[in-house]
Order: sequence, then C-alpha cells, then structure tokens
Amino acid sequence: MDISEYLLSEMIEIKSGHHTKEDVLENISEMVIKKIGAQAHTKHEVLRKLREREEIGTTGFGNHIAIPHCALSNIDDFVIGMIVYNDGADFDSMDEKPVKLAVFIIAPEKKKNQHIRFLSEVSGVLRQPGAMEDISSQINSVAVRERFLKYALPSSKDKKQKEEYALLNIFCQEEKKFNEIMDILSFIKERDISVYDGYDAKNFMKKTLFGKMWIDATSKFHKLIFVVVPSELANDAIRKINNVIGTLPDRKGVMLIMQKIDYISGYLKD
Repeated sequence: MDISEYLLSEMIEIKSGHHTKEDVLENISEMVIKKIGAQAHTKHEVLRKLREREEIGTTGFGNHIAIPHCALSNIDDFVIGMIVYNDGADFDSMDEKPVKLAVFIIAPEKKKNQHIRFLSEVSGVLRQPGAMEDISSQINSVAVRERFLKYALPSSKDKKQKEEYALLNIFCQEEKKFNEIMDILSFIKERDISVYDGYDAKNFMKKTLFGKMWIDATSKFHKLIFVVVPSELANDAIRKINNVIGTLPDRKGVMLIMQKIDYISGYLKD
C-alpha cells in the first residue's frame, strides 16, 4: 500500500488561531465523517476512539508534530489526512511545544500491520531535518500534500538480502504493556511485524495426567508479537522495550526473545 493513495488534498486543512487538543481531535473527527459518512460511524464514535488512544499516551511526539490515530470496526480502507495549525495547538506534547502539523491515521481494525507501517512511514517523514517546517509552511492543501510526499521516500526492496536481520519474539499477557510495546515498534522504520492471539499453557495442562496441579486462573489477555528488524536497530528496540517490561523479578507476564536470522526473503502485507 502506498500512502499517496490515501493522503488526498481534500483531506488536508490549514487553520489559524488558538486551538486546544480537544479542538484538534474534533477537527479530525469532522474530517473523517465527511470522508466515510455517518452510516459507518458517528462523529462521537470517532472522537471517542481518538480520545481513548490519547489516554494511553499522547501522540504529540515533539518538534511541533502530532500523529493522532485509532482503528475503527466498520471501515474497509484507511483515512489519512493532515491539519496545519499556523498558530500552533496546545496538544500536551512530550516536549510541551505547540503542535503545528497533525497527521492523522484512521485504520480498519482488521489491518493492524498496515496501520503500524503507515505510522512508521509518517514518523520517518516528519523526523527528517526541516521536513515539518517545510511541509507546514505551504499555503494550500495541494502544496502541503506534494511537499509531504516529496519527503516520503519509497523503501528499497532490493537491500533485504544484503543486510543482517534479527527476529524479536515478544509474549505479552498484559494489555497495557502490549500497547506500549506496539507504540515503540511503530517508530522502527524498517520492519515486518505480525501479532497473534496466544493461549496460556494452563488451558491445556489441565487435561493432562497431573492436570489438577494447574488450577490457577489463566490470563485473559495473551498476545504474541513477531518482529523482523535490521540487526542495527534491534538493540535499541530491545532497550526501549525493556524499559516498559521492567526489571526482574517484575517481568512476569512479558517475555522477550531475540534471534539472529540466517536467511530472509520477502515482505509482509495485510
């Protein structure tokens, strides 16, 4: 999927005057409903989903940039847009700077992998030196789109065989930590990722000869994350994930394994 197929000039707005974080989320919700129609979701439902995501942690990542995003159940395609705030918006950003450029991504719930890919791509574009200033200084939506796509460099498809890659296996039984880990992974530019539902071993051990020993309640939440990343990025990812997991003996419910990949070919898609 190419982000240029979803980032259309009619989904880009430029606003002046003072705005709050709630204003930004309201603006996004209104733009999304105009695109998908009220039959799929109401403005209130979109706004609620965006608020829920912000409660996990602000999407104001600093340097005047925010990437609000959420997933909806009744849409089939992505809705991606941008809002330029000429005078800045108070967004509770990590660096406390006002947001001047908000790029929003509304994803279908069933397309989690591509959701993460788009988040990574947008983050990579906006973190390039001078990109935010250049994009947000344009005077109309067409120019904003063209300038953004100028920085959105296509990924190279022929270098995967030339680099060393690692496989991260993350087993998570805590939903809060799962969400925090997924946020970390979304910022890795080059990676393939899959998420699977898992089941506690206790579900199966109860049926064995010594099944009565397995009487403790099983975890209701259990996710398996498999991530392929360039080896040069793996250590930094592990360090950040360890900050979320915590130190022993507080790591119950989360396990992280890294393996070196001897051979790799191909890419994942939804």
